[in-house]
Amino acid sequence: MNKRRMPFIVFEGLDGSGLTTQASRLHEWLSSKGYEVFLTKEPTDGLIGSLIRSALRRELIIDPDTLALLFAADRTLHTKEISKLLNEGVIVISDRYRLSSFAFQSIEVELEWIRKINEKALTPDLTFIIDTPPLICLRRIQKQRFHMELYEEVDKLERIREVYHRLAEEERGVFLIDGNRPENVVSSDIFTILRDSGLLEGLE
Repeated sequence: MNKRRMPFIVFEGLDGSGLTTQASRLHEWLSSKGYEVFLTKEPTDGLIGSLIRSALRRELIIDPDTLALLFAADRTLHTKEISKLLNEGVIVISDRYRLSSFAFQSIEVELEWIRKINEKALTPDLTFIIDTPPLICLRRIQKQRFHMELYEEVDKLERIREVYHRLAEEERGVFLIDGNRPENVVSSDIFTILRDSGLLEGLE
């Protein structure tokens, strides 16, 4: 493999949309073709990420501005790790990145301020927003776990989904993927978009 800067690919969407499944499937697909691939996620497993997860589970009560700052801080550390891997010739796939902050936190915090505190975040080469109706997402979540997290209410999820739709129109390299279909059909669309993007050309 060439050691030039490799593609950075991000998956976004509501909890329960299938984004984690699709990130894993892309990781497996690329790995099977001989690429060196690293799958990561946000919040990270670091100390700041642990605080965020506690807040999402409502174990730690903090205001929306502070939560937005914690996400930005966690992402700043995460970005350094991602940049290092990309420059070492590794394709990086992230299960959530900056658009999660834009979509989720902007329902309570001014979007322009969220953009400002995330200025040092990378712009992904491709972002796939797995678009699944909130009621379907909640049904899937209830099958997987007993507790509901901070944003997991239908009205909030509807608003977040609307922001994701706007971001898909405004941001570069963002694709809205219908997630209310069989997993293999969703994956097929993603693989096709990546192949057609030209990002993998010359990396063998």
